[in-house]
Amino acid sequence: MPVWKTYLYTSLLRAFQIRLRRYSPTHITPPSANTVRTDSYIVETAAGATPVHIYYPEKAGGTALPVFVNLHGGGFFMGSYADDEGWGRHVAELTPCVVVNIDYHLAPRSRFPFSIFEVRDVLAWLHVHEDWLGLNMERFALGGHSAGGNIAAATLLLLRDTGAPMPAAQILDSPILDLATDPREKPVFPGAIPIFVADLFTASYLETSQSAAHPYISPLRAESLAGLPPTLVFTPEHDSLAQEAFRYAGRLKREGVPAEYRMFPNTIHAFTHVGRKSTAKKAWELVVSTLQARLL
Repeated sequence: MPVWKTYLYTSLLRAFQIRLRRYSPTHITPPSANTVRTDSYIVETAAGATPVHIYYPEKAGGTALPVFVNLHGGGFFMGSYADDEGWGRHVAELTPCVVVNIDYHLAPRSRFPFSIFEVRDVLAWLHVHEDWLGLNMERFALGGHSAGGNIAAATLLLLRDTGAPMPAAQILDSPILDLATDPREKPVFPGAIPIFVADLFTASYLETSQSAAHPYISPLRAESLAGLPPTLVFTPEHDSLAQEAFRYAGRLKREGVPAEYRMFPNTIHAFTHVGRKSTAKKAWELVVSTLQARLL
């Protein structure tokens, strides 16, 4: 796809997504978390100045709590931290833990590999400043939704390969794990991600010279997944990404990594953010119970 088309289409879809989020009656409003405090920072990373929003539950008091680092979805070129702000505060209150919500730079202005370097640099900043921030980074988890799940899984491979501190858990919601497979070869369902949009994921995120089979782009294709932390992967039933998520969890198990795959029946992509609140709530409660089991 020509570069000018990539910029044009991603800009139009981003504008449409913003309006849809603002006016859609199906957009889920999470339970209020009035006892959660939000602190915001700007962290210098490989991608530039990265906004980082940190949610502290009232239960923290003066105690350093474990940390969940969250990456929003949006196909690499859409979305923002605001998509997950309400649920992030809810997770912080229920677990209880500190939730770090990274507002990473979007493609196509920020392409691979800057996103994973950006997350790596934020994690390093959290480790360096954990006492000042009131965090316990000896017990942290990393996770993300859709494209954010891809970035999380890829960042973990980078951390493992470079000997950096690893999290105690990984939590992936409907992650994109195989950009090397043509979207036309993936399962198709009513309500699934349109092929045209899936093509834009790759076109916006990668330079034309980059191979989508690189493990930091398609984590499912990594030569080895050994050494990764215990992982929860969950997906909707009707999602073109569900099959690769299932295969990823299976590979983790075969390579000695504790892993759980959970499928939510009668749901479509982004069900944690749009659709039935009762089903979304169950998924977020699964995130909370996993964090409690792995971090507390």
